[in-house]
Amino acid sequence: MSKFFARVVYFLLVRPWLVYVVGVRFVNRDILDTTKQCIFVANHNSHFDALSIMAALPPKSFNHTKTVAAADYFDQNKFTRALMKFFFNACLIRRKKDENGPSMIDQLDKEVKDGYSLILFPEGSRGRPGVVSNFHKGIAVLLMQNPKIPFVPIYLDGFGRVLPKGQSLIIPLVCQVRFGKPVYVNSTEIDEIMDTVTGAIFKLKEKDERDRNRFTFK
Repeated sequence: MSKFFARVVYFLLVRPWLVYVVGVRFVNRDILDTTKQCIFVANHNSHFDALSIMAALPPKSFNHTKTVAAADYFDQNKFTRALMKFFFNACLIRRKKDENGPSMIDQLDKEVKDGYSLILFPEGSRGRPGVVSNFHKGIAVLLMQNPKIPFVPIYLDGFGRVLPKGQSLIIPLVCQVRFGKPVYVNSTEIDEIMDTVTGAIFKLKEKDERDRNRFTFK
């Protein structure tokens, strides 16, 4: 029931608010209509990143998609945990492995094996606007362990200016969520998979973008 209510809130309130108030534009969103289970992989600059990706999902995918988030940041109290579960169907993971607990990759692999799609930000945390930090290689390990599950590259353009890290004021600004076609990984070389992932994401970057949207690895 809660998932149904969350889906209604997204489609009747969140998506229209993002589009008509904040200025979010969805590019190639129709790709999602024919995409089944997958791992969404995107750059990360704002809390609006996950919200916008979730808002783009078709109804059939919404309940079966989880946003991966850090438990040490979003699981500090019952209220925050409840919000994350409701709005993002969050998979809260421990970035530091407990002595007797599963690793982060083990946790994510279990979610994939259970049939869920995941929204992942391989940078690990929000970076500075206009800068994409190096991706952690865990995404390559996860894809290598699940070769039958494709990843969908997403390029998020301009979100770092809408709600930058450390700020609470939302600045309406035209920004885009660009979806690429699903990509299957058939390599067992971590570095090769990383090149495939980053290449697919930056392929979605438009050549004539303004300076405020220029992303480089640091």
